[in-house]
Amino acid sequence: MQHWKMKEIMVMMMLAVACGVIYLGWSTLWLPMSAIFGPVGANWMFGIWIIASPLVAAIIQKPGAALIAEVVAAAVELFTGSHFGLSALLIGVCQGLGAELVFAMTRYRRYDAWTLMLSGVGAAVGSIVYSLVANGFGYYTTTTLLVTIGLQLISGALLGGLLAWILVRRLVATGVLSGFAAGRVKREVA
Repeated sequence: MQHWKMKEIMVMMMLAVACGVIYLGWSTLWLPMSAIFGPVGANWMFGIWIIASPLVAAIIQKPGAALIAEVVAAAVELFTGSHFGLSALLIGVCQGLGAELVFAMTRYRRYDAWTLMLSGVGAAVGSIVYSLVANGFGYYTTTTLLVTIGLQLISGALLGGLLAWILVRRLVATGVLSGFAAGRVKREVA
């Protein structure tokens, strides 16, 4: 976290904590949504669980922001009583790494809609890898695996990346982010 300003650290932490609380609320919806859509069909919800990564990364625009934000959000979800238990934190690490990798591939220079959507896809890949390691391939039928992967990739791109981009654009328009990289470099976010 070299060359980070105190306000960047504070905003990152506040947003990550807020996202963690949102994650907890979202996780309480998982059981009723699974009852309605089935445990595979409920994967349309996935993208909200990774929004901390692209949101904070787009605002701060520094290495490590996506990973740290996702891990903090996952820790908040865990410690506020998520029924997912320790797996919430472990998945958060994998999701944060997946999102961070996308920003690293751009050398932390691109924070447009496509990059944020790709970071959502990267986070989904991290989650999928964790699930396959934790549950094993035998846990999934081929159809279940493909539908789960497809829904998580789409949801990560839309509810994670695209929604984060829309939120950042709206915040930039208000001027509240003028002291942050996102507010100074409007063309990168808009």
